Amino acid sequence: MRDHSVNNLNGNGFSSDHQHQEAEIFNLRKALDKVISYWWLLSICLAICLAAAWLYLRYATPSYKVNAKILVQDDSKGSDNGEGVLQQLELFTGKGNVDNEIEVLKSRSLMEKVVRELQLNITYYVEGHVKKIEQFDYLPFTLDWLVLNDSLQKASYTLTIEKDNGIRLTGHDIVKQARWGDTLHLPEGIVKLKREEGYSLNKKEYLININSVDATVARYQKLIDISAPNKQVSIIDLSLVENVPRKGEKILNTLIQEYLQASVDDKNRIADSTIGFIDNRLVLVTKELSGVEKEIQDFKQSNSLADLSEQAKLLVSGSGDFVRQLTELQVKLSVVESLQKYIEDYKNNKRIVPSALVVQDPTFVGLVEKYNTLQLERERLMIANTESNPVVQSIDKQISGLREDIRNNMASFRQGIEASITELQRNSNLLNDKIRQVPAKERVFLDYSRQQAIKQELYLFLLKKREESAISKSSNLAAARIIDTAKSDSSPFTPKRPIIFMIGLLAGLAIPAAIIYLLSMLNTKVLGKEDITSQTPVSVLAEIGHNPNNDIVAVKKDSVTPLSEQFRALRTNLQFIFTQQDEKVILLTSSMSGEGKSFISVNLASVLALSGKKVVLMEMDLRKPKISENLGLENQTGFSTYVIGKTPLESLIRPSSIHENCFVITSGPIPPNPAELLLQPKVKQLFAELRERFDYIIIDTAPIGMVTDAQLLAYLADITLYVVRHGYTYKQQLQLTRELYSQKKMPKLNIVINDVKMSRSNNYGYGYGYGYGYGYGYSVNSNHSSKGILKRATRILKKS
Repeated sequence: MRDHSVNNLNGNGFSSDHQHQEAEIFNLRKALDKVISYWWLLSICLAICLAAAWLYLRYATPSYKVNAKILVQDDSKGSDNGEGVLQQLELFTGKGNVDNEIEVLKSRSLMEKVVRELQLNITYYVEGHVKKIEQFDYLPFTLDWLVLNDSLQKASYTLTIEKDNGIRLTGHDIVKQARWGDTLHLPEGIVKLKREEGYSLNKKEYLININSVDATVARYQKLIDISAPNKQVSIIDLSLVENVPRKGEKILNTLIQEYLQASVDDKNRIADSTIGFIDNRLVLVTKELSGVEKEIQDFKQSNSLADLSEQAKLLVSGSGDFVRQLTELQVKLSVVESLQKYIEDYKNNKRIVPSALVVQDPTFVGLVEKYNTLQLERERLMIANTESNPVVQSIDKQISGLREDIRNNMASFRQGIEASITELQRNSNLLNDKIRQVPAKERVFLDYSRQQAIKQELYLFLLKKREESAISKSSNLAAARIIDTAKSDSSPFTPKRPIIFMIGLLAGLAIPAAIIYLLSMLNTKVLGKEDITSQTPVSVLAEIGHNPNNDIVAVKKDSVTPLSEQFRALRTNLQFIFTQQDEKVILLTSSMSGEGKSFISVNLASVLALSGKKVVLMEMDLRKPKISENLGLENQTGFSTYVIGKTPLESLIRPSSIHENCFVITSGPIPPNPAELLLQPKVKQLFAELRERFDYIIIDTAPIGMVTDAQLLAYLADITLYVVRHGYTYKQQLQLTRELYSQKKMPKLNIVINDVKMSRSNNYGYGYGYGYGYGYGYSVNSNHSSKGILKRATRILKKS
């Protein structure tokens, strides 16, 4: 005795849980099969997307990445530029800071020099077959702008070479005729057409775009990437993405050269200022020294002096220390006085203050260095600004304040020197009192000698400093050196061919997948087993394929078509549903008309009759009978006339043309009250009699989704087969089976899927039924050996 849980078995005896696990295993395969079933759509989309990718790569303007690398002499990174000798002279170190140098490279003034030098605000194009191609450097002509407005709007001109080598320039509603070497007055300025020898005019028409210098500078400031690779090195990387590789290389190389030259120029300005100051002082000191030496010469000649006395030597020896100290202080005092005159001279208020040659006070040196830095910054700003600029005025205020601080510092320093000189002179006077016995002539000579020593030492000091400044200037190096000059990559930076083709390939796969998914989401009809299992807990008993013929009887004797084999599989699966010996009534219903109940009923009766069972087929769709019509049976009498007592039972049961073991009870004339007829007591008596006479009773009823006829007959049935038609039944209609199953309104409810059409997308969707087990060569025209195999298989199924 089988358990009722067998009702949950599918058409091959597997449990529903096992079927769900199997569905999960094949879920990916089903999705792939569904996509592959639309291979034509997949092929078209792949071809279109890959062709679009190829066309994009064919006609897109490639951009190339240009890279350059420089090394900054950064003292914080320990770099050295070979200026050890100059560092010992306490002059110019020539070192910088990486972050500062990056900002200098990004400065607008530096980029403006590059734009103006290379005329980057003017671009030249030639017309190709599909797109315009930019030309740079190797041009057969150039526009030499004698005057170019800075605030011009973007403009375009077309230069056409005419047959007589004349030139026509059109644009801005302007048409000008000219020849090479002519000067034209345009709204943007004055331009001279210059023919470049050595280049032929291959094209007859050129497009010239003119942009403002400011806009071009701003554009390239954004395009050029300047950065340090990491904080451990003093290397700066420069990169630029440009359509023309040669143009990108020239822009970066010119930017680096302008940066290096600006660095050297800043150092040379300081050196030139110092050398100029020393030269002026040397002229004055030389005159003073020559005057003192002349006075000594005159004094000795007038007094006939050749040597000093022994007494004078002793006195000089005793006062040597005082004289030496006094000399040093007077030298410092002289330098300080000269610096004070230089600073107080307002003609020099915009010039750099010379280095503190003698004054070694740290505060003073710091003020001078800061003052000179602000002066250099002011000069750089004045290149592109006026004195009314707020930044320039702010720097002027800082310079004025620093100048006052330097003046006050020097005044304090001078007072200290003067006080020291006063003290030394006082001590010297005490010593002079002791040597008053020395002849007056010798004392006068000592005064001359003292003056000579002061002037001579000052003269030598200035000569030494001038030579050091000259050496420094001649060996001034830039704050950086070039490691790698600008070089473009050999392959385009954008677009990247592999990525574009990959995008085309992915789009060619994604678009049809999205279309298929959208169609699947918008579909409201049953197309796969998952459409059924997601809507109802009722098990699928079998799948019946599409009937290509108009004949309602698809299962005949010795028939070996796939469709007949599917009905044989349905017959086998029914054996697992019948759990009691007296169970033999099969009721077929559906959601609506046209789902194939009559077709399933007729062929189920046929396949059961072929197995040797005695079967009666009842046409119980009293509203729209089809079986009698399709089998060619007269329907003047039948169930409706039997119930009202006009037809006896023996006349009710008729032989069918299907098989000798198959009989038919037609519906009879369509009654006005079908539901009331089904409630008559004679209906129950009829079924009791039929159970005694037949092995199987098959009831073809009206759709349960339309009328209640099937539910009225449910108590007489043992098994209910709910017919669902592939591509015809709506998913929402399956909710009715859920209600029937949960409320147990129909006995042993199972689903039979009808009219399944073969395709890869549903090959695995319906389990092991249609499309899985028929790869053994069965066909309508099978040979004799195939029929023998089928007969043996049929006998085995009967025994089961």
